[in-house]
Amino acid sequence: MKNELKIGQIVCSTQGRDKGEYYIVLTASSNYCYVADGKYKTIKKPKKKNIAHVEATKVIITEIAQKIESKTKINDQMIYHSLYEYKKGLKGVKNGNRGSN
Repeated sequence: MKNELKIGQIVCSTQGRDKGEYYIVLTASSNYCYVADGKYKTIKKPKKKNIAHVEATKVIITEIAQKIESKTKINDQMIYHSLYEYKKGLKGVKNGNRGSN
């Protein structure tokens, strides 16, 4: 099954020096995607990743996706803040606070 990435989707790097880092997809093709984290990889200088080297999450930041698709200006702060909120939510799950008995 081919990995279909969508603009605005949060992905996690599975290969390379940035393994384990989260990004938001800015553009995607059949083999590569360009991703940004808002801090080290900015919108003006996104990271090119092979789609086989990223793991897609089910989360799509619709506000960012709509702005990219309509060619409305977005900034790195929006990207960074969205990833910060997503990672903050993950910490509760990793610490065992899943709500199950």
